[in-house]
Amino acid sequence: MNHSRRKFILNSGKALTLTSLVSTATLGRELFQKFGPNDTVNIGVIGTGGRGSWLIKLISDLEGINVTACCDILPFRLEKGLALASPGAKGYTEYQKLLENKDLDAVIVSTPLSLHYEIADAALKAGKHVYCEKTMVFTIEQVKALEKTYKNSGRLFQVGYQHRYNLLYQWVKDFVNSEKFGKLSHIENYWNRNSDWRRSVPSPELERMINWRLYREYSGGLMAELSSHQLDIIDWIVEDHPVKVTGFGGIDYWKDGRETFDNIHTIFEFENGLKANFSCLTSNAQMGYQMKFYGSKATIQVKGAQSHRAYLYLEPEALDDQEISNGLDAVSGATKKVLQSGEPVEIKLDDEGYKNDMPTSKALASFADCIRNNKEPLVSFEYGKQGSIEVVMANKAMRNGTVEHWDENA
Repeated sequence: MNHSRRKFILNSGKALTLTSLVSTATLGRELFQKFGPNDTVNIGVIGTGGRGSWLIKLISDLEGINVTACCDILPFRLEKGLALASPGAKGYTEYQKLLENKDLDAVIVSTPLSLHYEIADAALKAGKHVYCEKTMVFTIEQVKALEKTYKNSGRLFQVGYQHRYNLLYQWVKDFVNSEKFGKLSHIENYWNRNSDWRRSVPSPELERMINWRLYREYSGGLMAELSSHQLDIIDWIVEDHPVKVTGFGGIDYWKDGRETFDNIHTIFEFENGLKANFSCLTSNAQMGYQMKFYGSKATIQVKGAQSHRAYLYLEPEALDDQEISNGLDAVSGATKKVLQSGEPVEIKLDDEGYKNDMPTSKALASFADCIRNNKEPLVSFEYGKQGSIEVVMANKAMRNGTVEHWDENA
């Protein structure tokens, strides 16, 4: 695996500045410019539960995007979505009827995972651009079928891995792929919570519909809903996919009738020997959200499930590199003494363009911008395909106690 090596410029007294950003998607403040009425992208949201309603709320604060249609089979959720949508938005209880709306340019699919393929496939065939929440689809067979539809559609497809739009990860990507970081050998990932991951249900017959994440018929469990975000960041940074995976999971704490694991532990291996392990707990929140990238010259730690922060640890031999240590002093205010003590140095990207507090808003704004300018999204169909395959591999390995290998024909 050949890693691209991008150069950093250390701008004295300011943050580290990237010399280049991903060329296929526009990121940053320019996305929030004012657009004329003829440039507005009209969107329909299919699935207005917790995630769908949150996306509608975020869109209401963006220029050039209107949610003009909502669909949900539960009346109280549909009402919530419509209350957040643009004035006069139409409500539907059947997504097929929504897709017949000629005024819609695109749809957001924010339903249970088991329905992603069916709806995304129909949306592309109806001539709509698609923003599909992760994981993109449920099975390998669905990956193959949806790929055929997508390639024949001439439409744009973006997957909801919003963390890529946190520009802190742009910094991490470039630093990990720089000579200053050295060779990347291992990545540790945690996403631990102390909760049952269960939502309240107004009526018993709605249990599986509302708590779909807990049932195998509808959900890929913790690997799909949490760890896949971190796996997507890794795929993007190393620009490759893993070749095999193994792991363990179980229902060992929450004995409440759930079918998806309440803890998972997986290890992915890439062709060059890089290993990435993932741990998700629901009975202990220690470690929280973390990603740790281990290089031969430095370690990068990313922390915080919401407002992410990055920290740098230098290996002892790197402390003698004046270019590295002097540059970090200029950026972080860290002293040589702090660097030598092994204390973490927080990376402070204080330029306005690097704010990381609204990655989902940036992802949605970029989706509309890509539609207007016919650009490939930063998280394209190909990355959605890759993520779906990886989640299937990991869950199969955990359930069967096997080592699962990447199939190049998938």
